[in-house]
Amino acid sequence: MAVIFNKKFAQLILLVVITSLMVGVLSISAQMIRPLVFIALFLIISGLVISYRERMIYLFIIYLAFIGLIRRALIPIAGWSSFDPLLILIPIFTVILAILMFWEHKNNPHEQREKPDKLMALLFGMSCIHIINPLTLGLVASMFILIPWLWYYISFFKFNKTMIKHIMNTIELLGVIIALYGLYQSFFGLLPFEMDWVNISGYAALYLAEDTVRAIGTFPSAHEFVYFITITFSISFARMIVDRFKIIHALVSITALTAIILAGSRMVIFFICLAIFMVIVITRKRLIARVSAGVIVAIGFIILWSTFPQINPAWFGSAEPVIKHVIGGLADPLSEEQTGIGHIERVVDGAKNIYTNPFGNGIASITKAADKAETSQSMSTEIDISNMIVALGLGGIIYMVVIGITIYRSIWLIYHQRQMEHVVTLGILISTLGQWLNGGFYLTPMIVWLFVGWIHKEYMLQRGGEYAFNGD
Repeated sequence: MAVIFNKKFAQLILLVVITSLMVGVLSISAQMIRPLVFIALFLIISGLVISYRERMIYLFIIYLAFIGLIRRALIPIAGWSSFDPLLILIPIFTVILAILMFWEHKNNPHEQREKPDKLMALLFGMSCIHIINPLTLGLVASMFILIPWLWYYISFFKFNKTMIKHIMNTIELLGVIIALYGLYQSFFGLLPFEMDWVNISGYAALYLAEDTVRAIGTFPSAHEFVYFITITFSISFARMIVDRFKIIHALVSITALTAIILAGSRMVIFFICLAIFMVIVITRKRLIARVSAGVIVAIGFIILWSTFPQINPAWFGSAEPVIKHVIGGLADPLSEEQTGIGHIERVVDGAKNIYTNPFGNGIASITKAADKAETSQSMSTEIDISNMIVALGLGGIIYMVVIGITIYRSIWLIYHQRQMEHVVTLGILISTLGQWLNGGFYLTPMIVWLFVGWIHKEYMLQRGGEYAFNGD
């Protein structure tokens, strides 16, 4: 074993040296730096994928968690480009891993023939057909839709409870680091090269006031930063309730929630509250305890909501514009001064699309790909359920059924097994409702759908075991 390990390690070192020399020789032009970094990383990760296959998920999560910061840090030496090959690195390896996984599963007669959910296969097939609408943009859009669903299958066939726990640990550790960096941005502003990116890209949505830019963490967008930290909060809060090291998880939860609030996001806070309610209630063992916990938590949220108007944003110093923005939206989300009604109208308009175009507008219509074309514009409604109706028409109804089934299976597993991993997964699924798929996110949909795949696998195994035990 040591000989094999040393041989693999020596091969990896040699590959690193060769690629480093290649980058050093060829990176004379600044325009070549990003492609050359991509080539170097591709060669190195290729060697690792051959040996470690789906266990590369940890490296993929780390890479995508910092890809925004990496791309912005390259601006002073490599300039900026709307198309960056660094963004397609993990999607390429996801496709490679999926092909290898399906091939091995098909050609291994001794492997148990687990069957993923048929509705997922139907959704995947419908989306593949919609790639051709139009083809060029559809291929780009597949990175945001099909790639996360490939992780559903990789997780279903290859991940076990131990790997899922390690993934949770990885996300929680990364999340607290990135949340702290986001808090630094909230109080002290973005670094110079990050502000260069804001000005070059024209990211106007980052400005909450004339001189106040919301935190973006290490992600390509502030929106995905918030949802990654939301996943971090869901993991740490659920583990605080049902796992060991409660103080550590509590500190992570507080840090994550503070970063979310100071990032100026409001809608996600509603789903975080819903996730807190679900996790606390569902982890009680008896019915009376669940009802009591539900009532107490609901009263707590009502009292908290009633105190919002009494909070003075000036108490928070440089974060005053952000706090004012958040409190205004939470205290009266449907007022004319807020954007709540506009969000609801976009969702409703997207849902109505099923009557005007029951076959959908194609997956490109709800992603960034549409904005890159001169003849089209993104039709995103900001919520994945209505987005999928816009993209797939009647397929959006199937998507809603998949969401409902997945949440039901998570709850069923908690009731029958009460394992920490199932509780955490439910918290993630509830807190990210509406953003399981997003046409502008690179990492968080991948995380959500690998948990969905694992839950479907766990449910199948437990139901199968129960039926076998009962003789059904």
